[in-house]
Amino acid sequence: MRYRNGRVFEGDWDDDVRHGRGFERYVNGNVYQGEYKYGKAHGKGIYKWAQGGEVYDGEWERGMRCGFGVWRKLGGDHYIGQWKDNKADGHGVHTWSNGDRYEGEWKLCLKHGKGSEEFANGEIYVGDYKNGHPEGQGKYSWPNGNTYEGGFKNGLKEGKGVWKKPVKKVF
Repeated sequence: MRYRNGRVFEGDWDDDVRHGRGFERYVNGNVYQGEYKYGKAHGKGIYKWAQGGEVYDGEWERGMRCGFGVWRKLGGDHYIGQWKDNKADGHGVHTWSNGDRYEGEWKLCLKHGKGSEEFANGEIYVGDYKNGHPEGQGKYSWPNGNTYEGGFKNGLKEGKGVWKKPVKKVF
């Protein structure tokens, strides 16, 4: 079916509503292929953005990414994990094109809860996150062996903590 605005849908219908499997091309060039329920993407499906080369392959509910899915962006960024209301929410792994990688809990597309982040430069943080930043208890390690274990707030060391430097042995 071709809509007046140029959008195209090919697939199953039930009582004049998209229901079952289908393919939809939007006016802006974006494409969805997958399952529909009562006129909305629902079940398994793939959505491809015409601009930016993004692809989401996963579960949908009421027209939104919801459940398990994989999002990939041209250039290497990708997220594999849980979604809710079109946002990363629950457990997931995000890898950035520069090599940084976070695995842990997400809330509204922000790191939130327990997680670990490995940076491309070799630094590692393991601990609590809130609103996208280390907050609560955690441990930060540097490639030279230095570590800080203790409190964080808004991404910065705060409160009690222990800073350790490796002992250099001279022979």
